[in-house]
Amino acid sequence: MTVIDSNWVAQRVAAFDSSGIHRIGEPGDSASGAWFEREAIIDGVTVSRMPVAFNHLSVDAAWIECAGMRIDGLPMFDSPPADAIAGQLCASGGSGAIGYAEFPPNAASIKGQPLELLRRSSRHAALIIATRVTGDSLAPINAQYYDDPFGPPVLLVAGMHHAFLAEHAGNSAPIRFTSAHHRKASTSFNLSAVAAGNDNAPPVAIVTPRTGWWESTAERAGGMVAWLAAVHAAGALHKRGQLKRSVHAYATCGHELGHLGLQTLTQQQTPLVKGAKYWLHLGANLGGAGNLSLMIRAKDTADAQQMHDLLAAEGYPAQHLHIEPIAKISGEGHDLTHLGAKVLSLAGSNLHFHAASDRWPGNVNAGGIAAISRAVARWVALQAG
Repeated sequence: MTVIDSNWVAQRVAAFDSSGIHRIGEPGDSASGAWFEREAIIDGVTVSRMPVAFNHLSVDAAWIECAGMRIDGLPMFDSPPADAIAGQLCASGGSGAIGYAEFPPNAASIKGQPLELLRRSSRHAALIIATRVTGDSLAPINAQYYDDPFGPPVLLVAGMHHAFLAEHAGNSAPIRFTSAHHRKASTSFNLSAVAAGNDNAPPVAIVTPRTGWWESTAERAGGMVAWLAAVHAAGALHKRGQLKRSVHAYATCGHELGHLGLQTLTQQQTPLVKGAKYWLHLGANLGGAGNLSLMIRAKDTADAQQMHDLLAAEGYPAQHLHIEPIAKISGEGHDLTHLGAKVLSLAGSNLHFHAASDRWPGNVNAGGIAAISRAVARWVALQAG
């Protein structure tokens, strides 16, 4: 029987953190996926890879030059490339060729948010977006329309440059802009772990993303460790002959690029989307340090309350647990809800969201992840045992 405590969590979070940058298609994607696959293999569970084809984006040049300063950045991955644009800098919506604005890294957590509307309505030849996060480093914004780029070229730069850019936007300073990139066919994979139960009972499904812009440790590791706890719980039930319904667990790639892995999963497993008794979405920032707020969202308030009580019973500070309306759901849980699935979602907070500073151990609360993982394991036992 797996003992889910802070030490068990710390070993796995440290291993994930050390496997490199976890952006889809990068070496750390493959390395962390292989590690995660090994962790998921236990008696009673069938583990397999589900290939996901996509076009990998490589950056050729991404920078701006203004008032004698060169600032390197990162293209918005669902905006078109631009080799070289010159003109005057202005606040977005002004009369200059290149507009400037500031947004947080969650500015495209779902479609239709203000940044998207700005881009679709912009008449600028290009846009510069400074990303504002703790430390004001470069915190990329998700590319919800990765397969359908739109609007003007967009370059993301670190928030530490916001004062400089705001000043020179106010002065209509001359600026040069480059955001050159290309794409090449590639593959990644989702991970599937299935514990077979009664075929006549609607299964329980669990999903968590496994990739992100950088190491993305607090962002992704909490959900992944809780996912492992769920899989181990299902395997233990199967071994004892107590699994009354099948448990399907999926760890998806490409969260940062419009949930590419989930798109592939829902296309391949269409009957499961609406056919599952429940989808448990283990979202971002489960067990981040610095802000312990944990949001619980479900269609039925009673189901959210049940998870709330499990979390509190397993030691998660009750004052930081918040039941919210299903309308606030984001990430893969948002997509599944709109496809008609019954979803229960957990999502936390992260002061270093999408930043390279989101690392182990400084930005991770191993005790919080352990409490979440124990609660998730108990939820699986209640739903499927």
